[in-house]
Amino acid sequence: MNGPERHESARLADIDTRLYLVTDSAQCREAGRSVADTVREAVAGGVGIVQVRDKDIDDDAFYTLTREVIDAVDDALADGPGTAGAGSTSVGTKRRVPVVLNDRVAVAQRLLAEGADVHIHVGQADTPVEEVRELIGHGPLIGLSAANDAEFAAARDSGAVDLVGIGPVYDTTTKSDAPDGIGPDRLGELVSEAGLPAVAIGGISTVRAAELRWRGLIGLCVVSAICRAEDPRAAAEELLAEFGDGTTTSSDAS
Repeated sequence: MNGPERHESARLADIDTRLYLVTDSAQCREAGRSVADTVREAVAGGVGIVQVRDKDIDDDAFYTLTREVIDAVDDALADGPGTAGAGSTSVGTKRRVPVVLNDRVAVAQRLLAEGADVHIHVGQADTPVEEVRELIGHGPLIGLSAANDAEFAAARDSGAVDLVGIGPVYDTTTKSDAPDGIGPDRLGELVSEAGLPAVAIGGISTVRAAELRWRGLIGLCVVSAICRAEDPRAAAEELLAEFGDGTTTSSDAS
């Protein structure tokens, strides 16, 4: 690929990264479901990573929410062939779905101490990734939102980042302060510049998923497309069908 040499993470090796759900408690409530119910159905439909995000609750409530999400993932995986739960550190599972906490490092430390398999995603204004790695150890994944050469270079140089989230790809109302969407073509350029495994986020719907094939991504992050869906399981299946195995570059596909 063009751009910086790509740094792959061994921690991603056993994960299907193509579809990454970021939860939104308010959207789930509006759809008439709990976050846990939404996650359970979405994982059954093929979601491979779940990020728990809720900026409006305190750490104790966030801990409880994360435990509910871990249980929901475990339930979904228990219905599949040969699986161990998200909250387990068991080896030999055929399918592993990591549960990622949005920033809440103290909550992650508490859960890790209890033996849960949890991970962290931070933004540029959150806890620095080097500090996160010191606090949670070598095992968990660390994701970082990044958007330009300087942020990508800092992520690579830190040695702490496993994957970057790039966006918003399209205009989105999920975050009130989100900038305008960058579009699929600019996304592809940024993925090439990142030099780290990258997922796209922001305004991604079923009808847009196919536009993001062959952009060098390891997957798509979605919020509303699943949290607001009438049927989260079907929504996940449809997103995966549209994105397909679109996790390489156009040159790789040709």
